[in-house]
Amino acid sequence: MRKTNINLIPDSQNVTPDYYCTWQTQLYATNDGKPKRQRAIIGEKALFSKEKPFGWAYFYEQVCKDLYIVMDDSWDVPPNGDLSYCGSLILNGDKFPSFVKDSSDNTEAMKKLSDKIKDLGWKGLGCWVCSKESPRFKGDISREEYWIERLVQANKAGIAYWKVDWGDWGADAAFRKKLTELGRQYAPDLIIENAIVPEVIPFSDTFRTYDVPAIMSIPMTMEKIKSVTSVPEPKNGNMCLLNCEDEAYISAAGGFAMGIMRHPYNGAFVNGKADMSFPQIHRNLKTKIYEIIRAVRFHKLAPAYAFSGNELKISKDYLCDSWRFENAEEEIEAWWFDNPAVFENLDDNVLKVKAPAVISRNTELPSVCRDDKGEAPFVVASRNPNGVYAVATLGRTVNRSYYIPKCDVTIDAEDSKTIGVFGEYKNLIIKTKFTAIKYILIQDLADDSAYDVTDSVEIKDGEIIVCGDIISETGTFSQPEEDTSEPGVVIYLGAE
Repeated sequence: MRKTNINLIPDSQNVTPDYYCTWQTQLYATNDGKPKRQRAIIGEKALFSKEKPFGWAYFYEQVCKDLYIVMDDSWDVPPNGDLSYCGSLILNGDKFPSFVKDSSDNTEAMKKLSDKIKDLGWKGLGCWVCSKESPRFKGDISREEYWIERLVQANKAGIAYWKVDWGDWGADAAFRKKLTELGRQYAPDLIIENAIVPEVIPFSDTFRTYDVPAIMSIPMTMEKIKSVTSVPEPKNGNMCLLNCEDEAYISAAGGFAMGIMRHPYNGAFVNGKADMSFPQIHRNLKTKIYEIIRAVRFHKLAPAYAFSGNELKISKDYLCDSWRFENAEEEIEAWWFDNPAVFENLDDNVLKVKAPAVISRNTELPSVCRDDKGEAPFVVASRNPNGVYAVATLGRTVNRSYYIPKCDVTIDAEDSKTIGVFGEYKNLIIKTKFTAIKYILIQDLADDSAYDVTDSVEIKDGEIIVCGDIISETGTFSQPEEDTSEPGVVIYLGAE
């Protein structure tokens, strides 16, 4: 393995609308303060004070220029939690005093905040949006006039992203479609994210697959992707991107956008109580920050692309993950037990979730040879419209453990020279149309230097075999010792 002076990642901005969302950090900052305190904590102190548990606007310094930061629920609601303000989209003066003070109107206050975020290096500012009109500010105007007024303000203030969530109209497809159309007209640079109603995907900028608990995030997200196979082609040239929330490697390998929830405040809450939203006993996602860095940087090579259900291939094989609760209050947020995604799959304190073993987009399903124990990982693969191929193996949750079975995985990369590879492997077998491979480069996606591994791989006519140890070693080169991120590399085939 020889280090080169080649960097396989372009020096350009990530065009995928990936973002870091503050919601789970709001929970952390309140020591599991439940929704009421979680909503109350969002404000300028939380974003800009550098004392833990605050300073959220200083997260992800390595890639913030390629991310939006989205203020979540209740930035427009006073600290007392009066939800009659919800949906006002008016920056609350008690939470953001230095931005509201001396501002002539809400547009000026929001622009000050947006400019501050961009001055710190972020791509832009996003806002959580309750899909309802605030009765305090609705007055006698029509619903359409209400939202036009707010879109015009967002446009003038330079707001980049609206995360449109629950509310009176959250499950109303007609409302979501109309709001998106109005956005095109009155705030053409604003990205509007939809959710909840899959039928609006073809009309959307982005569509979020929605909430999942960390302990079952992988199979639940796989099942959510599978559930939208009937979604037709995008309409009217919309971006129509699927957002898979915090599942970074599913997003990168599948050609999807990310809504990042994890944050770098590792371990328990400040008061010592276990952070059940990211349980340490499971994947310990707060120690996997470099997965986010790698996924964001891979999107420079292979941006998320428009979703259509007919391009999906779903394996007939399903895998079943399970988690046996022993101390539930340290392993999952309590409200999940009222959610059918959990209580309908819970039996005798064991949560079981089934999902397709393999999903691919715009390419054939990878072939997985189970390991000596008969186990296999979840796998996602895609071929980007720009020709870049990607594949990820994803871990399994069984009983009370998380692991990635190391298997032989065979992919058909066709004429792709650039291949993103995420996760763990026994061997990665790359089928290729190229027969005259001169050299092979591999690079940690979080690093800036590629390594020549031509002499360390097996090259045959139409086939390249890369040992999983090479992927594991190079794919974690740059992360600090305390970071437990799974490998993520880009492989380049030097071929004529």
